[in-house]
Amino acid sequence: MDLTLSETKKRGEMELQHFSHHHPLLFIQHQSVTDEAAQCFGCEELIDGPSYGCNDCKYYLHKRCAELELTPHLNHPFHPQHLLTLFPKSPYEGRWRCDFCRRLPSSGFVYHCDPCKFDLHINCALLQSSIAPNFPTSLHQHPLFFIQDHNDEVNRDCSGCMKPVSGPIYYCLDCYLSDKRCFILHKQCAELPLEINHPYDRRKHPLTLLPKPPTHLHNCSCYLCKIQWEGFVYSCSFCKIELTLDDFFSPQTITNASHEHPWMLLSRQMSFICDFCGTTGDRTPYLCATCNLLVHKNCISLPQNIMITRHHHVISHSYSLTQLDELCRICYEEVDTRYGSYHCSASDCNYIAHVHCATDKAVWDGKSIPEDYDERSMVALDESINWITNVVEQMSFGENTVAVEIKHAYHDHNLRLTFSGEMNDDGQCDGCMRPISTPFYSCEQCKFFLHKECAELSRKKRHPFHKHVLMLKKSKTSVYPCSSCRRLYHGFSYKCDDKGCAFECDIRCILLSDTLEHPSHEHLLFLIRNFSAKCSACRRNGNPWDMAYRCTKRCDFTLDLQCATLPLTTWYKHDRHPLTLTCTDDSDPSQHYCDLCEHERDPNDWFYYCAECDNTLHSKCALGDLPFLKIGSNLQIESNLYTYIFHNHPHPFTIVKNIWDCPPCKVCGEVCNEQALQCKKSECNFSVHWDCRYQLRL
Repeated sequence: MDLTLSETKKRGEMELQHFSHHHPLLFIQHQSVTDEAAQCFGCEELIDGPSYGCNDCKYYLHKRCAELELTPHLNHPFHPQHLLTLFPKSPYEGRWRCDFCRRLPSSGFVYHCDPCKFDLHINCALLQSSIAPNFPTSLHQHPLFFIQDHNDEVNRDCSGCMKPVSGPIYYCLDCYLSDKRCFILHKQCAELPLEINHPYDRRKHPLTLLPKPPTHLHNCSCYLCKIQWEGFVYSCSFCKIELTLDDFFSPQTITNASHEHPWMLLSRQMSFICDFCGTTGDRTPYLCATCNLLVHKNCISLPQNIMITRHHHVISHSYSLTQLDELCRICYEEVDTRYGSYHCSASDCNYIAHVHCATDKAVWDGKSIPEDYDERSMVALDESINWITNVVEQMSFGENTVAVEIKHAYHDHNLRLTFSGEMNDDGQCDGCMRPISTPFYSCEQCKFFLHKECAELSRKKRHPFHKHVLMLKKSKTSVYPCSSCRRLYHGFSYKCDDKGCAFECDIRCILLSDTLEHPSHEHLLFLIRNFSAKCSACRRNGNPWDMAYRCTKRCDFTLDLQCATLPLTTWYKHDRHPLTLTCTDDSDPSQHYCDLCEHERDPNDWFYYCAECDNTLHSKCALGDLPFLKIGSNLQIESNLYTYIFHNHPHPFTIVKNIWDCPPCKVCGEVCNEQALQCKKSECNFSVHWDCRYQLRL
């Protein structure tokens, strides 16, 4: 059955009635969307050519996606147990992963099996695949699918050589569905000989292909154990020799455009320091006899010029720099400039980084910059045009001109600039959700506020928190967790537009950089990943996927991003003065109490303090449970990590700020002071603390 109905002519224009949308879709030869780049609702890629669209609903499909002949039911080899049913979008409302490529799309066509909760997004459902015959069970126990062209739908590393997959692949769906592990092989890795003779083994024993290195002693110090190798290996049990697939595929001679002489493989086990990256190796280096250089095989292909998230200029690879030793601006460890490093050649810029720091996957997107790059175009990215679509009125102050009335793409009415005056302590910036402060733009027709710096945020941005370019997105009514600090938030965000990447960062985090000067510590702090130590402010343990700031002087001071983004001042409704974030407490132990909740304070935890009124509050009491959510909005959380089910309660909750006549919490009976959740249905009409939400019982 063809679910895409025939095209008709209407007023000289082509229209299409598509199964996925209730309005006819008009043919658009050249996509032109004024407020944001349009996304195809079929495959979720950006519209980059002819399309069909409904401008009233902002619903668009690539011409190729709209004209696909899709069957309503599909018998697919990835799921032979049941037929898959076509849906215009996932029934899970954006909280599903494709069971083949594991990506997390928010919409798009999907083939779905309800009994098995099995889903394939449209690109994967259309892949041509077949069962690979006669694959050795010694290497893998399940049958594998052979896929000639996966159209980059699989963004994983090969289980054999541990390098990103490309070209034809072999794929095991059983492993993923049973224990969420992926087993994928390049075609060349899947078709390797099971035994070889290799010149590296001078005793001429055959080496056997194994799916993982043999079990070694606990204190083994061989090369493979030191790097915790996980891929295929050729092994000789008599000689205790193991070759990775990278060793096996190593040619005797390599020529590279970045070096004028050929590199020759030394097929022997030897210790050396790589001249290109400065780290040690203990096997099969490559030698340039003319320059007397020893390098790792992977270092031969290091790109000459790259752009990383931590620096706004292009940085270049070089070795044997004449300058004195410097500190790496990523890890703040010493760089030995006798060996290779990446440095910035821009005037008055002394940026330098270790090779492995600069080429880390979290910092670099894997793309090299050509020799004839235009540095000005790179710098212009962070200065790209903002979403102010029209300056209605401007004023001159000396040599400076300021826009005092603007039209912003993310609001329907004109916004007027306020320079000074008393603030309403209930006002929130609709961009960053922080309390409003001057200067700010506001709407005279509705309660919409934007700090001046939030109104002028660039549309595109590079940021140290993420390796891809980020796009500024408008406020949403749904609640999302920030990918950096993990807090729930409303307001503007910067979202990664790279296919299959779900990174989304709130504005408070995006205003941070790779270094931080914080009044709580005397030294500069630098950004680290895989944060596992305790935060010095809240003493929470970090998680492997978290980021934090650490002291450059190595004095064990660390701040997680939640504490690093705490406002330095805030207001409390019963105090005439702002409260200041305070990091140490030398007062008498009898004074270690919060003046709001009247519970004891831990003197090691940060708190907010007014010296004039001698008021002291827990940071949570001063800011509220949900400080970066919009007061008065309904709680609609749309992330698979934060899908909260309010036990047995059928109605939405509204975020409220209780000032006077605070009702008690439905669960604990304590007063719901400041922020709380409220069910406003007449038959319910109760409030509950955020931390008590799980204990609700009707």
